[in-house]
Amino acid sequence: MIFVPAGGLANRIRATLSAIALAEQAGIDLRVIWFRDWALHAAFRDLFVPRRLPERVRIVEASASDLLVFDRPRQKNFHVPALFQKLLFRSCLYEHQIDALRTQGFDFEDWVKKGNVYMASYLPFYAYPETLLHEMFRPVPQVEAVIGKRAAAFSAYTVGVHIRRTDNALSIEHSPLDLFFDCLDQELAAHSGLCIYLATDSEEVKQAMRARYGERIVCAESKADRSTTEGIREGIADLWTLARTQKIYGSFHSSFSELAAELGNIPLKTVTK
Repeated sequence: MIFVPAGGLANRIRATLSAIALAEQAGIDLRVIWFRDWALHAAFRDLFVPRRLPERVRIVEASASDLLVFDRPRQKNFHVPALFQKLLFRSCLYEHQIDALRTQGFDFEDWVKKGNVYMASYLPFYAYPETLLHEMFRPVPQVEAVIGKRAAAFSAYTVGVHIRRTDNALSIEHSPLDLFFDCLDQELAAHSGLCIYLATDSEEVKQAMRARYGERIVCAESKADRSTTEGIREGIADLWTLARTQKIYGSFHSSFSELAAELGNIPLKTVTK
């Protein structure tokens, strides 16, 4: 199977874990091709330490020829890769199909066992063991150092807050800032030593949270930026630091919040109307 993870950081991690778990269960060869695009403009090797993958699994950086043959067919590339993929593969599944297939109970294992398939997804589509997340994805040392420094500023009771803004209209609509304030005010009433780790892609949210909670806020100083490697590394630092808190208050329709809770095996409360 050729697998192309799509979307942002959390989407790619979860989709890739699904593909690896599926390949191991089915006993097939898997090549994960990591593309750089507007949603995540960074190479895999610049974000994560190479791990010992299962024997029949490889994660590779996309080459120039991969862009032509294995990229996801879309308007941006005039759907040209689809022409090659129809010739090269027995069957292809694309990201816009995955959610419906999951809902319908599609047998991904039976599909992949027949061999010679292509798949692209930004969603997790196959159950993977919790240990696989920690085995397959470990941040590069530079990011590990940032995570450690931020976690060192935590108090005995620290909650994580992930407030998604910018391009996520559903999060903006369903998870307004006032509702986060309500949750944190309740936490503060119960825990006088409260520390808040804030992960957000909005500078306005940072300012509002600092104005209300002052030095209790721990967060990145730099602006969120998916267009640079450093920006994506900041996102990884946020994700792994959130996982070190006692509880996460997350945004509606955000895989980032969900993955952070999964990573830390901690409770997640989705803040929503």
